[in-house]
Amino acid sequence: MNKLFALFKRKYVYWGAGAAVLLVGGFFLFSGDNSSANTIIINKSDFVNQVSISGKVVTASEADLGFAASGRIGRIYVKNNNNVRAGQTLAQLEISDLLADLKIKEINSKTSSASLDDARENVEKVTTQQDTKVESAYRKLLGEDLDLIPDSNSYTVETPTISGIYDGPEGTYKLIMAKENVTLSDVNMRTFGLEKTDREINEEGPTPLGTRGLFISFEDDVETYDDTTWFLNIPNKSGASYLANYNAYNEAKKARDLAIKDAEFEYQKLLTEENGGMSSVAQAEIDKIRADIRKNTIYAPFDGIITNIDKEVGETASSSETVLTMMGVGTFQIESFVPEVNIALIDLYAEAQVTLDAYGEDVPFNAKVIAIDPAETIKDGVSTYKVVLQFSEKDDRIKSGMTANVSIIIFNKPGVMVVPGGVILNQDGKNYVQIKTVEGLALREVVTGAVSTLGQVEIVSGLSEGDEVILNPDVGNQKSPMSDI
Repeated sequence: MNKLFALFKRKYVYWGAGAAVLLVGGFFLFSGDNSSANTIIINKSDFVNQVSISGKVVTASEADLGFAASGRIGRIYVKNNNNVRAGQTLAQLEISDLLADLKIKEINSKTSSASLDDARENVEKVTTQQDTKVESAYRKLLGEDLDLIPDSNSYTVETPTISGIYDGPEGTYKLIMAKENVTLSDVNMRTFGLEKTDREINEEGPTPLGTRGLFISFEDDVETYDDTTWFLNIPNKSGASYLANYNAYNEAKKARDLAIKDAEFEYQKLLTEENGGMSSVAQAEIDKIRADIRKNTIYAPFDGIITNIDKEVGETASSSETVLTMMGVGTFQIESFVPEVNIALIDLYAEAQVTLDAYGEDVPFNAKVIAIDPAETIKDGVSTYKVVLQFSEKDDRIKSGMTANVSIIIFNKPGVMVVPGGVILNQDGKNYVQIKTVEGLALREVVTGAVSTLGQVEIVSGLSEGDEVILNPDVGNQKSPMSDI
């Protein structure tokens, strides 16, 4: 995040994240023909939305801390004069019921995730099993009833027999039997077509026919097969079992497709529940319990020392009543006042990047939001809300009273397409942008996503890199909205 922030600060000071994305994502083109217009070339880039504010560095000297909810104090984890770290748990109300509920919900959530994993594994298992069955049926179709066909009806020798389990593609073998030397009794067999081989015939047993699992045996004396040619069709479509095997192969494929479809349906059903159904409800319940636990817990907002503990275990504490006090040691904060229009975008504990006027824009510091005042403060007639940020690390360069420039990152989406909000047209409930094509101007339907504080809009679908989008759309000079969709 430091590198990203430094890049923004060096190149696009005070322009804001949306403007930076616009500059990275495209550039303006101007032409002199009648159909020309200001355009932007669409490219993918990082879409960063941030709220930029200014403030003053202050010393985090003291904080009175209490619970956000009322209840009986169950644990106090610190004592007076203890050093504590930011985020450390200091005290907690009695939350045994909440912890028990959380454990049950988390177990149920893990069970749901396990079911989803089982369904995913079942799809893979069913696919493997069914593919094996289809392959077995196919091998049977190709390998049964294999008969050699003589090249001539004048042969007086018995037709050789074929055995073995064929493991190869469909096609035809051509076999030529011939002596290499007329003075010798050895006969060689050469194969062509499906594969090319040359080997001496084994007179005492089956001879491999090629390299794909088949063997050939000779009923008569091997020498009598000299100068004969034979053909072997795979599969043997004239065989007695061919039709039955062919039908069985097709049925195996249908059964495979159905079984895989059923397994995938169960997986997709669980996946839908995981993303938007029951699992989302369970996750929302878990999040609510965790939020309740946070309300019943006091965390250290910064590094410091516990200076006073006003309550004891077993006492009742009211909401916002001071339970303990701590003082910061060398810890600095930033106080800023955020206008009403931006305060809804800022979350507690949001990460932020800070530069100090004293050191310039090339020296960034990390910080995070630790407090948002619920009550408004009027500044120059404008409703604002006090926001306090805590520096993430101690740094001797930070001094009280320095002017701070703060960028709070709202979101950062890498590799997306972005356009100015003003180019988007809405017709009949759908969003369009006007693009420049070789035939003139046309409307292109788009699906939009996130929107930045400066009005930049993410395009989820509808545009491609390299498209030219009109920045000042003229809906009176274009093709039909459907003509380019």
